[in-house]
Amino acid sequence: LNKFFTPLIDLITAYRGDTIKFSGDALTIIFPAVLDDAPDACGTPNCDHTAIELSVLRASACCLEIHKRLHNFETGVTKPDGSEVLLALHIGVGSG
Repeated sequence: LNKFFTPLIDLITAYRGDTIKFSGDALTIIFPAVLDDAPDACGTPNCDHTAIELSVLRASACCLEIHKRLHNFETGVTKPDGSEVLLALHIGVGSG
């Protein structure tokens, strides 16, 4: 699991998220609602998003990147039938 959780937490941190709880194979993550000082915080010039909108954008972008990189993660473990054990992802995002 360390091979899976290390890049997962690195991605969360890169998108300014905080891992606040591990529950077995699940994580609870928050993306604080803070304004960026950068004028293009969301990737567009003269960004005028609110803090909560920016946190939702960061969380959504992070989830998409996590899914892209880690869905069907190859564990290196082989089942008795010869197929490889893959780890799948399920992600939910809430705001408010």
